[in-house]
Amino acid sequence: MPQQFDPAIPPNVVKQLLGPDGIHPSRWNDELCDLMSPSISARPLHLPESTRIKEEKNKEFHYHWAYDRCGSDPRHDRVERLRGAGWDYATTADVEMFSQDTVKQKNEIRIGDLRLMKIPLMRWREIRKAQNLAALEQFNPRRPGTGAMSNASMSPALNHYMADAESIRAGAVVSDPTEELRTGNIQGNAAIARIPKE
Repeated sequence: MPQQFDPAIPPNVVKQLLGPDGIHPSRWNDELCDLMSPSISARPLHLPESTRIKEEKNKEFHYHWAYDRCGSDPRHDRVERLRGAGWDYATTADVEMFSQDTVKQKNEIRIGDLRLMKIPLMRWREIRKAQNLAALEQFNPRRPGTGAMSNASMSPALNHYMADAESIRAGAVVSDPTEELRTGNIQGNAAIARIPKE
């Protein structure tokens, strides 16, 4: 009787394993045997369902888990700061959770030291836009603005050179790297050291 393999394994992989350059099944390690075995189902590891929202009943809010430490040494400063910024506690009227263990009371949805909070969707979009603009300011130094890397914050000399991009391009030295490596005569703007001739 021919050996059975998991039908999820691509036929070309089976052919490579059993081909003349492959590995004989008697020499397969445990992991390869498990991979090929049709009796073992591929079941991925999933994180616990406890933090997953099954249904967002109230679509006017964005939901987010926030740190809210309880117990003998409670710390609620994170959720209190968020509440001051417009967030509120999510309730069972807002969401249905996958795991009912996370619902402690009608107005308290938590897992360990995390508590589910909500914020109006438009306010969330404003927050995300502000974060994205701040990120653009960080990696785009030529963007006009007032950030740490903006044109306005640079020295006048740098500002002058950056503002006059056309003159910079006109004065650029473009060279052939193949020719430079062959001759050892480096002339392009990207050169940082001369390569000695052999």
